[in-house]
Amino acid sequence: MTEPAITVRPATSADRAEVHRVLRQLHPDLPEELTLPRVRQEARTFVAHDQDAVVGVGVATFVDYGYGAYGMIEELVVDAQSRGAGVGRALLDECRGWLMGLGAEVVFVSAVDEGAAGFYRTAGFSDCTGPWLFVR
Repeated sequence: MTEPAITVRPATSADRAEVHRVLRQLHPDLPEELTLPRVRQEARTFVAHDQDAVVGVGVATFVDYGYGAYGMIEELVVDAQSRGAGVGRALLDECRGWLMGLGAEVVFVSAVDEGAAGFYRTAGFSDCTGPWLFVR
């Protein structure tokens, strides 16, 4: 028996009812009336600088599918010679404030080592649990 050919395309307004039917399988509490999910996504890069140079960079992304907005700190790095002076915390606060101001309900960050994880924990972040998976 031959499997039917599957195609993938952008959704249109004609797909609204079927999109709603399928999404309710994942989100049973969705309201009866639903427009097509329109993704709102924004990213912003922040820099910390002293009088002479950029000493840190933070990149934040905001995502809203219409039912649960979230943010991610994509990158946060401080020049090695400027670490320990509050630069990272200032960048983190700016990124987090921007995300929350847009309506993020939660902010995620990935820490590559225990030192970075400790930094985020002291800033109020908690270790994730649950169904999180990733691919490289």
